[in-house]
Order: sequence, then structure tokens, then C-alpha cells
Amino acid sequence: MSIFTKGDTMNSSNVTKNNKFSFTRRGFLGASAGIGSLVLSGKSSLAETIPSAYRPLSVEELHGWGEEPGIAGIGNNENPFGPSPRALRAINNSVMDINRYDFGAYTKLEIAIGEHLGLEREAPPSAGGRGLFRDSGYPIYVEGGSSFILNQITAIYGVKDGVGEIIEIDPGYAGVSRAALGLRSRFGMEITVKRVPTTHEFKHDLNGMLNAVSDNTTLIVITNPNNPTGTILSYQEIKEFINNVPENVTILIDEAYIHFVREQNYRSAIEITQEHKNVIVTRTFSKMYGMAGLRVGFAVGHQSVISELRAAGNSWGMGNINCYAAKASLEDTSFVRQVKRLTNNSKDYFYQEIKKLGLSYVPSHSSFVLVNVGQDGRALQQKLAAKNIQVRVYDNAAIKNYIRFSVGTLDEMQATVSVLKDEIKI
Repeated sequence: MSIFTKGDTMNSSNVTKNNKFSFTRRGFLGASAGIGSLVLSGKSSLAETIPSAYRPLSVEELHGWGEEPGIAGIGNNENPFGPSPRALRAINNSVMDINRYDFGAYTKLEIAIGEHLGLEREAPPSAGGRGLFRDSGYPIYVEGGSSFILNQITAIYGVKDGVGEIIEIDPGYAGVSRAALGLRSRFGMEITVKRVPTTHEFKHDLNGMLNAVSDNTTLIVITNPNNPTGTILSYQEIKEFINNVPENVTILIDEAYIHFVREQNYRSAIEITQEHKNVIVTRTFSKMYGMAGLRVGFAVGHQSVISELRAAGNSWGMGNINCYAAKASLEDTSFVRQVKRLTNNSKDYFYQEIKKLGLSYVPSHSSFVLVNVGQDGRALQQKLAAKNIQVRVYDNAAIKNYIRFSVGTLDEMQATVSVLKDEIKI
């Protein structure tokens, strides 16, 4: 199937070798990105893109790095609208300083996060924690991507005396279990992973997870919103669950997608971390803030936990630019509102079209949608890939007939629906 109809015109630089129209997520950094004339299927959502303060970039520049141009890269839960203009300005203003160390960059970012979250400062900034780095005084630990932090938490709290038992939901994000299995294979540690099936609504079965706790349990993982289902737990559900878990068991709550939750006044579990020493909450700048390629994440926990993470961390895992961009992103509240609105617009359109195809989906509080495609998900994934639609499937019997679609721009979702109409047999 060709996305373009007869008579459509395009610049040769916008065409792949197989003569198919193509674009990348970078093309949606802003209306000034130099591609405002590109249209899919006679429709365009570029008018709704986030404005940029920078010179226009050519298509060659936009496509010159990273992945090859494709129709819709909606498999990795990336923010298709790019980072905040403030983050871009911070990067631009600091690029000539990369020859210098900024030993206070981590501290400045931790302070900014603490203020943004409204956390109480436990102590004034002081020397220690990171050697040359100052301790921000906030119960926050920043590092080069939340994946690194998850690996740290697994190594420190998932194993005790070389033995560990980790409980997670299934289907759910498997970053921690992969880290655990890596420790087992590389260092011979006795680590087991218990996977508790989700409820029929694809939510965490908290009672099932509690029943799975044994004397050997070291770490429990809750992903909220859950990946790949997009379901959420209420603050009260999480708090009640934590109250029933033994204090010697660490509870990791990953809130990577919490900014996309549609519920008004939704409460994070971060405040619980100061009441319970065994609770750690992690977040990332990769999703809402559009900084997947810069790798910035952080954890919030009791000060004793944060001290342990710092002591075991990378002394300089992130560069100055990463910290400056993340700090600037926190200050751009209008950007967050815009991205959430644009994401919801694309998601609502996709919901509507999926229903027309006779397919069901799991209502999502995240930047992706899990769809029951009514056939083997991996087989359909390959068909979509042949038409440059990148999606995600899982080797899980419960969701064998499901595909996870990341929410892209309206153009990307329109292109995806167009291909699905050709491939889905009702």
C-alpha cells in the first residue's frame, strides 16, 4: 500500500529508496523544523506541534542521525513531539562548556526536582555522597537513565547474601527481572523471579502479589502506570498494599508514565517514601520530557536508601548538558500540558478508529495502547513492519493476540490506521 495517492508531490530528499513517503519523530520537534509542508494522506497535524526557538533544520539534518526514516516508529514509547524548547535552549547555551566539569550539575538538578515535587529538604547542601559532588539535601538520586537506577536497586535490594526473590506482575515491565537474571548468570547468585498474572482488567493483582510473598522475598516491583497495559493503581490501593508488606522487603514503584495519567489530582506514591524506608519510587525524563536519547532518571526514597544508591552509583554517569536540559524541562509546565493534550488527541483518535475495525483495547493512562488484534500479534507485527510501521509485541501467552502501539503524532496514528485497515480481517 502506498501512503501517497496519485498526483501527490514531494521533495526527493523526503523519499526513501523504495519511493515511499517517510518521516521520523524528529520531524515533529516544531513547526520551524523545516517540514511543515509534509502531509500524510492529505491530512496534517503539524499545526499542533510544539514551537521551536531554533533555526529551521533541513530534512537531511533531521534524518542524518539515529534510525532510518520510517512511516511510524511507534514501538518504543518515545515522545514524538521532541523535548521542551527550554531544554533545547539549555543544551544550546551549554554546548561550549562541555570541556569543563560541573561538579554541581547533579546537585542543581536534584534541588530542582525536589522543589518541583514539593519535597521537604532534610538537610542543607553539604560535601559528601559523591566525593566531589555535594549532597543536595533532598532524598533524591539522579543518574544516567532510570534503567541504570533499576539495575542498581536490583543489585542492592534484590539480593541479600547472594540470594534473592523478586515479585513482579505479568504482563509487566521486565527491566528488573532482566537485571536479576543477569546477576544470576554472571555472578552465580541464587535469584528467582515470581510473576503474578494481572487481573482480568490487566491491573496489578495486589492480593496475588501479597500471597506470593515468602521468607525469601527481597524485592517487589510495581509499574504504575503499568507497561504494557497502561492500567493504574490508586494511591490508596498502593498505600494499603505497602502497609501489608513486611518491612524487610523493598518495594520499587516505577512511575515512568505518571505524567500521562488522565485522572484529575492523581496522587503519586512519592510521598509514601518518607513514611516507609522500604519504598523507592523511580521516574524518567525519557517519556513526557522527550529526552530518551539523553538518559536522565531519578529515584526518590528515604535518605538512608538514597545514600546507598549514591555510594554505589556512577561518579559521573551523566554529562553537564543532560542535567541542564532536565532542569530546564521541569520549568516548562506549558510544554507538559501541550504534550499531554497532543498525546490524548492522538490516543482518542486511535481509540475511535480501533473500534471501527471491531478491535478491543485496554483503556490506557499512558503513552501507549495495548490492542487485541484478534490474531497472532507477532505475525501482524511483521506485516506492519513490511510497511514501515514499528510496533511492540510480547512473548506472553496472555497477550499473544495483542500489540502495543505507542501513541505518536496524529499523522503517525493516521498512517498506522490506514495500514491496519488493509491487514485486519474482521
